[in-house]
Amino acid sequence: MTVYVARQPIFNREEQVVAYELLYRNETGQHPGKLLNADQATIEVLAASLLNIGIEKISQGKHVFINFTQNLLVQDLPDFLTMKQLVIEILEDVEATADVVTACKKLKKKGCTIALDDFFLSDKNKELVKYADIIKIDFLHTSKAERRKMKSKITDKHIKWLAEKVETREQLSEALEEGFDLFQGFFFAKPALVRAESIPQFSQNYFFILKEVMRDCPDIQKTAQLIEADLSLSYKLLKLLNKAIFIRREREVKTIHQAIMLIGLKELKKWLFFIIADVSNSKCSEEIIRTSFIRAKTLEQLGTAYFPDEPSSQFFLLGMFSMIDVLINEPMEMILADLPIAKNVKQALLQEGGILSSMLQLVTKIEIGEWAEAIMIGSQFQIDRQILFASYQEALKWGDIALKEATGLEVG
Repeated sequence: MTVYVARQPIFNREEQVVAYELLYRNETGQHPGKLLNADQATIEVLAASLLNIGIEKISQGKHVFINFTQNLLVQDLPDFLTMKQLVIEILEDVEATADVVTACKKLKKKGCTIALDDFFLSDKNKELVKYADIIKIDFLHTSKAERRKMKSKITDKHIKWLAEKVETREQLSEALEEGFDLFQGFFFAKPALVRAESIPQFSQNYFFILKEVMRDCPDIQKTAQLIEADLSLSYKLLKLLNKAIFIRREREVKTIHQAIMLIGLKELKKWLFFIIADVSNSKCSEEIIRTSFIRAKTLEQLGTAYFPDEPSSQFFLLGMFSMIDVLINEPMEMILADLPIAKNVKQALLQEGGILSSMLQLVTKIEIGEWAEAIMIGSQFQIDRQILFASYQEALKWGDIALKEATGLEVG
């Protein structure tokens, strides 16, 4: 039995990633259910997956949240499942029965962190609050008055409140005002439109560079001159290209023109997006860059395997640019209006249909653990499910390595 693991980031008030929720299903996209044997099998497979992959690789040293049903809670957990990084997330339908309360007491004695998922205070679950370290509230399906009422009744100061299903920056602002400590959802993937005067700095020179390298016949000398005109950009480009993961050469790259000649315009197109995105300037940017890397690598692998007549670089470019609107807080339509990107890539980024659009949707479904829908989309292109998930798992590893290499840059 194979379990595919996806992870959804959890942020603190500074919008830094502090944990991941691990989402897991079998290869058909189905949860094994709540029968004891199915739960036990899930625990064993999940544990094997964590041990095989490595908790550090999955978590990047951060906490991991994993859902537990009532049946799982009352089992005697193996010691390796009570690790300090694990947050046991008690599902919303679990009631405070005598067995469950006893299990919570045992877990707390072992030093486990307990979170109550999709919590809504009632007589059936209020006893669980005594053992909770984190209370997760569904921000979409509770009113402000309901949340305020719950928080007024639960006054334990050590409990952290997590707002989940936060999907817009307006909702994030509301959750911050209400005093939530942690946040989960796709708010960073669906940013609120901001006024022109509040858009973070993104040099117009960068757009000139992007427009030049994306022409059918770019002028290498002009491109080099444009990059050289920006000292910070030049420095970051040279530092990046001297990283082993990006370019493997015996000699060090010392000039911009040399860098372009060595790496080639095809590779420069792929990486310029990251180079011009100042990671230190944007909140949530590390996770956005990681997600962009993973999408790009997954799409590139699938493009190479299943669309041999199409350049794999356009699949990579699609993944890299899929969150640029989030990174620089500017509408995608406005960004693409100034860039001579291929029409089919633009259509995909604007969600206007086409093969590339479907492939981008496929990757985003994998990200959130909707395996059945991902498999269904992949089947339209005869993509083998094993290759699909293997490509994503490989991209996860590659993305973490790439991010580590890239964010090691000193920002000039």
